[in-house]
This record gives sequence, structure tokens and C-alpha cells, in this order.
Amino acid sequence: RVPPATALYDFAKNFAMEAVERDFHIITGGGPGIMAAGNEGAERSGFGLNIRLPAEQTANPFIDDENMLIHYKYFFTRKLFLVKEACAFAFFPGGFGTFDEAFEVLTLLQTGKSPLFPVVLLEPEGYGYWSKIVHLMDTVLLKKGFISESDKALYRVMHTPKEALDHIQGF
Repeated sequence: RVPPATALYDFAKNFAMEAVERDFHIITGGGPGIMAAGNEGAERSGFGLNIRLPAEQTANPFIDDENMLIHYKYFFTRKLFLVKEACAFAFFPGGFGTFDEAFEVLTLLQTGKSPLFPVVLLEPEGYGYWSKIVHLMDTVLLKKGFISESDKALYRVMHTPKEALDHIQGF
């Protein structure tokens, strides 16, 4: 739902471009918005795991090779393959699907059901998306004992592609 030619779209596209320069491949949900930005920035080093939805999501045009795009009927199947194939996660501002996937990944890490890998919550400086979500987690989830202080080590909020990629490479 993030239109092209916006600061957030360009931010995600630049992250993907820098990631590919460091020999990473990009896996997105294959749809429009931030996912399209990731695939556009990755050029030919991007994969799409697209979910079939009745009206909203179609595959973005930046996945050139049909072998780089897989269609899924169910969200849980797509999440399984995202987690299975990724060596790191970079989450950008998004809607319920973003929350679902980010918290699924954090739950798998928290419970030891997945090997540890870096999780970066990326937003431009001053954007106020992940920083507000983390504030909520600190003031409600942590304060009420629903997560532990040590769970905060499972993710990092970062504000530049370079900072995020340095963290991922050094993990």
C-alpha cells in the first residue's frame, strides 16, 4: 500500500540495492508497495512468495523470471517458506500482514523453534512506526510480563540501510 516515488518506497528500494551489492538475495511477499520496492531494488536477485488473495494482491512487475515467483494459497505456507529460506529479516512499515509475519518470526525465535538470525525493524529516522511499536511493547508487553527483557535482544530498530546491513553481516 506504499506508492512508488515516495520516501518510504525509495528507502526500501535502497535497502534492497545495498543488500544485493553485499551479495544478499531478496525474498519478498511478491506483491505491490514495499514488496515491489524490495524486488525493484534487487533487480534480478529478488524472489517473490506471493499470496493469492481475492482482490488485493497481485505479483509485482519486478520479478522478471517466473522461476523467481511462487504463488501460495495460505499465509501459513508462505510464512513457513519465508522463515525456512531466510538468513535474516528486514521488516518495513506495513499493515496487519507485516505484524503477522514479524511477530511470527519473533515468536519462533523467542520459543527456540527457529535458529537465531537477525531481525531488523527498519524505518527512516523520525518516521515513528517501529519506534512506536517498540514503545508499546516496552510499556505494555514487557511491563505486564508478557515478554522478558531478554526478548528485546531478538530485534533491532534501525534507520538506515547501511546500519541494518552492517548488523546483518556482523550477526
